[in-house]
Amino acid sequence: MADIENIQALVVRSPVKPFISVLLFKLGDADAARQFLRGYAPKVPRGAAADIAGEAEYHLLFSWNGLAKLLRGHPTLDVEQGRRALEVFFTDSTQAPDSLAMARQLGFVGGSAPEGWWEGRFTSENIDLAVYACFDADRKAQALTELREAAARCGLQELTLASFDDGALAGVRPRDGRLHFGYRDGITTPDIDWSDSGRPGSVDLREILLGYPNSDYPTSPQRPGPWQDFARDGSHVALAWIHQDVATFNKFLVDESTKAPPSVPRELAQEWVAAKMLGRWRDGSPLAKFPDAPPVPPKLDNDFGYADDATGMKCPITSHMRVANGRDQALKFANQVRFPRGTPRLIRRGFSYGSPLAGAVEDGVDRGLVGLFCFARVNEQFYTVMRWLQKTDFSDTFKSIPDGLNAQDGLFGNRAFPGANAEYHVALSDGSAVNFQLRDFIRYKGVAVFLAPSMTALSVLSADF
Repeated sequence: MADIENIQALVVRSPVKPFISVLLFKLGDADAARQFLRGYAPKVPRGAAADIAGEAEYHLLFSWNGLAKLLRGHPTLDVEQGRRALEVFFTDSTQAPDSLAMARQLGFVGGSAPEGWWEGRFTSENIDLAVYACFDADRKAQALTELREAAARCGLQELTLASFDDGALAGVRPRDGRLHFGYRDGITTPDIDWSDSGRPGSVDLREILLGYPNSDYPTSPQRPGPWQDFARDGSHVALAWIHQDVATFNKFLVDESTKAPPSVPRELAQEWVAAKMLGRWRDGSPLAKFPDAPPVPPKLDNDFGYADDATGMKCPITSHMRVANGRDQALKFANQVRFPRGTPRLIRRGFSYGSPLAGAVEDGVDRGLVGLFCFARVNEQFYTVMRWLQKTDFSDTFKSIPDGLNAQDGLFGNRAFPGANAEYHVALSDGSAVNFQLRDFIRYKGVAVFLAPSMTALSVLSADF
């Protein structure tokens, strides 16, 4: 059973404040950095703590390099032992998202290649600490100033980004929940069994938290000891800065809407295409339950599966929702062995940045989303899902469509990925099908993997020794 009050609140529930900034830092002197943490660790909300009006909310995320700097010389947490105890895909820079070994596998090629990340100003390896900060409108400017002044006094070097007025990744939680492609966000949130009771329909806490390894979830550190104690109730967090090409997406909807079958009203044709790409209508209603038209009012339903839709007649098998979370869709045997409790699950947080765009004419403004993904195993969860977005060979279901084992996630696939099948197959109810010609709709501008330590571990990191 997890101690929910020992978990940073960002992992347990979505922040509700409308303005969000992510400040990235490189640590200097470790003693001075611990002084900064002593000032800000108490400001981190824990567990399911409710939002407090008028107060900024902070969450602290550390790379392995950041942890190593803070813990070097610690009497019980030997850094070299920690490097071996924690997952190699977190501690070893040659297994990082921007490494030669991983970038190609994960689809970070072409316009999404790491050479162009972070505006070319720094690399993911330079980031020791990310501060995820949430504000009300009247508190944002002062809170950012206070944070930066405290960081500077303690020798932290901020890694700034010229694209944002704040100098940091910054944006908003849209009031209507709609992101730049027009889809309603925040519907599919895993129901985590924090009490470890085996509650039917819930997701095992070991998908998200470190420190509770078992045979189904062999999370690191696997051996009891100081590092497992340190990691317990912490979660890995991947930060992804993603540009959304809204003009290209909107033009795609116009162009491909001509392929909608006669049963789809012309005024609904673009919405039909958009729904087929995601797996939900843009109002949030799932295609698995409403394949022909969006219900009125919308039904934000999560109680559905895909086992009765093997050919994708209701929901295309390469739609984003179905690739990222296949629910009851069968995996290949090898993947069934890897994931005996079903497809990997992640908790998703994030926000939009940039002004909205209506129409299909590019205006030169950068817009997109900053996503945070919480999980316990870097390779078996985050990296695996990233691979599946680029090449849908993880389930025999994909054999039902032409060249299906080389197909891609309709929205998040990178068409520059070697061997990618850029045709999107949409099965129709009369047994026929139409194919959309996919384009690149997103581009990665920076990815890094962190640990969101527990509240207990934050105390360890903050204390002098």
